[in-house]
Amino acid sequence: MMRWCVFWFAMASSMLCGQGLVSFEGEEGTKRVVSATVPIGEGIAAAVAVVGANPSKARFGVSEDGSPLKLLIHDPVSRLTLLQMPVGEAGEAGPGVPRGSSKRLKAGSPVYLDPDKKDEPSRVVTWENRYRDNVLPLALMRVHHPGDSPPPAGSPLFAEDGRLVAVCHQEAKEFGNGTYALPVEVIDRVAVDLRERGKVVRCWIGIVMEVKHAVPAIMTVRPGSPAAAAGVEENDILLRIGSRQVDSYADAVNAFYYLVSGDPIEVEVMRKTDRLTLSVTPEVNPSLTQPAGDPGASADE
Repeated sequence: MMRWCVFWFAMASSMLCGQGLVSFEGEEGTKRVVSATVPIGEGIAAAVAVVGANPSKARFGVSEDGSPLKLLIHDPVSRLTLLQMPVGEAGEAGPGVPRGSSKRLKAGSPVYLDPDKKDEPSRVVTWENRYRDNVLPLALMRVHHPGDSPPPAGSPLFAEDGRLVAVCHQEAKEFGNGTYALPVEVIDRVAVDLRERGKVVRCWIGIVMEVKHAVPAIMTVRPGSPAAAAGVEENDILLRIGSRQVDSYADAVNAFYYLVSGDPIEVEVMRKTDRLTLSVTPEVNPSLTQPAGDPGASADE
């Protein structure tokens, strides 16, 4: 871990020179869109191609003169982008940064842009799963940072133990010097698709829920679906999907984002007054006509 900390400090210190950064061609001829990078192993770096950036046209550094980078996979929901870094560039770091978990982060939790500067923490403000009246396809953190300028998208955020727990996304400056941040589990999820399929796929268990309901009630179970095979029934109340507690429709949508085809998960439901734990094996969503998330009035997941 010490080797990584030394590497990241050197990379962060050189960002103003364009090292450790990548840039994407802007859509419709707009200026290049910059992202920091996080090495995740095997010469692969994670970056964030925010809306308006073309993930398939990335270069090392901030100018059009940088080395072109190979796009390995891009998630259009989170905008997380995995790139193959050229040998010898600052973005390549052997086994990659050690990754932790974001699940214990809550309002007020410290996170660090530089794991060696514990006296300059950023802090989690809240978790957000809605934007205006729409449910987000996955929950994001709002994080406030020291100083007056937010870090670029793609900047890593570390926990007290030096492990990666989040990656900065676009600015969120309404209440301070903030950014949204992707939980580190998004990297894990997209890396699975890269390894197993070479593209991002959405998975389902075959249940329908209604956003208008105050409780996460299952309105329909699709015949022949994984949920039906596991014994999930209409009017069951979702309590937990895998390790993620479900208290609302938005919580369920967030949990659905992380489903992996073929990997069994525990689904806990309340049926009348009984608590049941069922084993459900997600499958690739047979429709694949829309990304995971809020399709309006209901979710078919």
